[in-house]
Amino acid sequence: MVSKVDPANIQGSIWPRLPRYYETFLFFKIKDLEEDGSYATFKEHLRKLVESGKITTGSKCKEYLEKHDGVNEARERVDTRPEDRHTFNAINITFSGKGTTKLVGPYDELKLRDLLHERGMYQDMVFEGPDETESLAPEYRPPQDWPKNNDNWRCDGMFIVAAQREDELEATVKDLKSYFRIADDHTVDAKEASAKITLTKKGHVRNADGKARRREIPDEKDPSKKRLENLRGKEHLGFEDHISQPPIEGLDPPPKEGEPQAIPPGVIFLNRRGDNTKSPEWATDGSYLAFREIEEKVPEFNEFVKTQSEQMHTFNDGTGEKLAAYMIGRWKNGSPVVLDSENSVAQHPFANNFEFKQHYSSQKEIKCPIAAHIRKMRPRADLYISKDGGDVSAQTNYWNNTNVILRRSVTFGPELQPGEEKMKPSERPKRGIYFMCYQGDFRNGFNFLTSRWASNKVFSGKKGMEDPGQDPIVSQRNRPDHPEPTFSIYDGNQPKELKMGYLPWVDQRGGEYFFTPSMEALRGVFVNEVE
Repeated sequence: MVSKVDPANIQGSIWPRLPRYYETFLFFKIKDLEEDGSYATFKEHLRKLVESGKITTGSKCKEYLEKHDGVNEARERVDTRPEDRHTFNAINITFSGKGTTKLVGPYDELKLRDLLHERGMYQDMVFEGPDETESLAPEYRPPQDWPKNNDNWRCDGMFIVAAQREDELEATVKDLKSYFRIADDHTVDAKEASAKITLTKKGHVRNADGKARRREIPDEKDPSKKRLENLRGKEHLGFEDHISQPPIEGLDPPPKEGEPQAIPPGVIFLNRRGDNTKSPEWATDGSYLAFREIEEKVPEFNEFVKTQSEQMHTFNDGTGEKLAAYMIGRWKNGSPVVLDSENSVAQHPFANNFEFKQHYSSQKEIKCPIAAHIRKMRPRADLYISKDGGDVSAQTNYWNNTNVILRRSVTFGPELQPGEEKMKPSERPKRGIYFMCYQGDFRNGFNFLTSRWASNKVFSGKKGMEDPGQDPIVSQRNRPDHPEPTFSIYDGNQPKELKMGYLPWVDQRGGEYFFTPSMEALRGVFVNEVE
C-alpha cells in the first residue's frame, strides 16, 4: 500500500484547508434528465467543471498558504480588512451515500465500505447516537412518512464554495451554478439543469467584514498593555478553534518536541498506510466528511459559568472565564490550562507540547478536568498505561490512537450584541458553528468521538477515575429520560460535580455524512459510465 498522498490529487478542503473568510455550502440533488438512471447530463456537467480546473486541490491551497505565510494556521489569525486580502476563490464537491451510489453505481466491487456513510447522519445519530428527531432542524430530518419514502428526502451531495471576500464568493457560486445550468435563483431551476439546490448554508469567520466591535484585552507578552481582541479563528463562545490538528505523515512538518506524533495518512485518506477499511481502488485519497450544524447560545453559556463560579472558591473570578477555560481545557487565547492553570492572561497560546496525565496531585485532577472538551476529544497519553504503572507519552505511544479527525469548521451568524441576554431566546439571532471534520472511517472518527467519548459519563481514558462526567460542549441531553449531564471538577482540593441540565448553550441541529473523492476519482468513476 502506497503511503504518500499527492496534494494535487486531493481536494483542498481536506488538506491543507481552504483559505477563506466566507464559505457557502450548497446541498444538491442530482436530476436524471434522461430518466434512465444514467445521470449522464450531470456527469457531463461535472466533467466540464473538473476539466476547467475549478475544483480546488490541496496543492493549490498549499501554494497560496505558503505564499501568504498562512501554512501555520495560528499565524493567519489576524483580522485583515477585506480590501487587503489576496484573492482566492475555491470550489470543492462531496457526495452523500445516496449520491455516490447514483454516480458510481450499486455494484458490490465499487461500493464504499462505510455503512454510516450509506445510512447518513440522521440514522446514525438518532438510532445509535444522542440525537432526538424533534430536536433537529427540519432540513436535516426526514418527512413523517419516512422510511416509506425511502431516502429521497436526503441530498445527493454538497458544493463547498469559499472566498476571501463576500462579493467574490457570490460570483464564484454563480459561476458554479452555470456549469450545471442551475438558474441563479435556485428556486427556479432551468429545465436543462442537471442538479437542484435543496439547501444553502452560509458561514464566515468572525469579523469577516472587518466591522465587529472588539474588546480590549491584556497582551500576552506584556499584560500591562492592552490590545484589541482578534476574532479570526475564534468560535462564538470566545475560544480559539482548530488548535492541535493532527499532523499527517508525508504532508505536514514533523511535530515539535513534546507534541503527539504524526498520524499515518490512512487515518484520514482511504487506501493509504494506516487505513484498514478495504475500500475499492477508485476511493484512494478520498476522505469522509461529517457536516453538522451546531447552534451556540452565548448568553446561556456566560450565565452558567458565572453563576456556577460564584458558588466555588477557586473559580470565583467575577466573570466565570476561569471555569469556562476548565470546561474547555484551554483559555480563550488557546493556552492549555495544564500549562497556565491560574493565570487568566495565559502565556502559552496554541501550545500543543503537553500531556494530561502528568498533571496529577495525590491522584486528583486539579489542573485539567477529565471531562474537559479538549481532553474528551483527544485524551493524549490518558489512553496509555505502561506495564510498570508509570507514565507514558502520547508522543511515543500515539501509533495505536486512530480516533482523530481533521477539523474544518466555520462560524455562522452575527456577533453578540449588548443586551441580548435580556431578550427571549426565540428572539435572538442564531449563531454557531458549521462543524466539519474529515476522517477515513466514520465509526472510528466522528461517531466514536461523539457517541463513545463525549456523551460517556464514565469514560476517563485511564483506570481508577470514576464518573468524570460528559463533555460540556459536545454531549447532549434531549429528553427527560436521558441522564442529566454532569461535569466533575476540583474546587481547590475538593471534588465538585456540576449539573448541566440540558446543556442549554449548545443545540445540535443535525447534518449529513459525505465522501470527498480525489481528483482522479472525479475524472474517472464519477463522470464515466461503469460497465
